[in-house]
Amino acid sequence: MPELPEVETVIRILNKKVKGLTIENVKITYPNLVKTDISISDFENKVKGRKIDNISRIAKHIIFELQEIVLISHLRMEGKWFVYDKGDVYDPKHVEAIFELSNNKMLIYNDTRKFGTLHLQDKNDFKNQNPIAKVGPEPFDNSINGQYLMDVMSKSNKHIKTVLLDQTKISGIGNIYADEILFDSKIHPEKRASSLSLKDFENILDSSKKILKKSIDLGGSTIDSYQPEQGIDGKFQNELKVHLRKAKPCFECGKIIEKIKVNGRGTYFCSQCQNLY
Repeated sequence: MPELPEVETVIRILNKKVKGLTIENVKITYPNLVKTDISISDFENKVKGRKIDNISRIAKHIIFELQEIVLISHLRMEGKWFVYDKGDVYDPKHVEAIFELSNNKMLIYNDTRKFGTLHLQDKNDFKNQNPIAKVGPEPFDNSINGQYLMDVMSKSNKHIKTVLLDQTKISGIGNIYADEILFDSKIHPEKRASSLSLKDFENILDSSKKILKKSIDLGGSTIDSYQPEQGIDGKFQNELKVHLRKAKPCFECGKIIEKIKVNGRGTYFCSQCQNLY
């Protein structure tokens, strides 16, 4: 699943390629993609003729700003936005939406798993509506610190790995980066959030910023099928310290990396660097 660095990489590419272009025609080929309670024809008509003023991001949500409305896209497991020149050949098998743009361009949404979503909302009010209203601040938000994390997480007796994945508490962190953040901050993924100190939460926030920034700089992590644009892979997967490194030696202490399940999620850690007790 694309996480914050991958989504940030996607919006940077989309801004370079389609910002300022006008949507000349729209075709939704998979109606379940649209989660706003209007007909598909109404959806298409409301979007048609609007200019893409900007493409931004809130946590893992991509925000297409179309004057007084916004399109909110969540890629879920396998969603991808690709840009083509009109007339280019592409595989239509998993295409769910086609946006014909000015300047002879096409913006196409592709999703092999069909879990992605599109919401159409008013630009002045979308932050007060779901899905955005329930999204917590991301690690780069200047308004949060270790005390904030302690306040929102330490009341939970769940494992810290599980709490880190709760997008209502802190957003943008998924399975890959939760493993890497906890390794960097030397915290066992099965430690209870309620047992952590203020210093632990400060370390988690510092590690989150460091790791997410480095991943953004490297274009995200290409694991499974993520691509920020067709034919291009991210490079942060080459920097992973524990995730996907089961049975390999820890880079810091040499102990073998273990894999367990935490609330059903595959979780990688070093039991020496991240002592449970």
